[in-house]
Amino acid sequence: MALCYGISYVKFHQESLFEKDQEMSPLPDNLRNRLKKEAGEWDAAVAGESPEAVQRLLDEAEPFKVLRPPRQPVSLRLDPFDISMLKRIARKKGIPYTQLVATWLHERIEQEKREV
Repeated sequence: MALCYGISYVKFHQESLFEKDQEMSPLPDNLRNRLKKEAGEWDAAVAGESPEAVQRLLDEAEPFKVLRPPRQPVSLRLDPFDISMLKRIARKKGIPYTQLVATWLHERIEQEKREV
């Protein structure tokens, strides 16, 4: 499960949280370079190993964690009809309505960033 701004990329009812052609935000250059270097080291280390040895290496590997600031709660006053529609749409997608709002907000912010 990958994370993008704290929103899990998980499939619910065979539907993704992101559109097919939508890309996740790019990683910072220093992190991308460090990951490329680590991937090269893994490729070199794994190239001559047996499948059992590769599995053992993967089992012993530490999970990759990206630290991010904690999410901040926000209060909004919304029309009751809008809230009910949000809940209905979220239920169809199989996600909490608050996560749906956060996803939509993030998508709109990314769209506005590209247009500026």
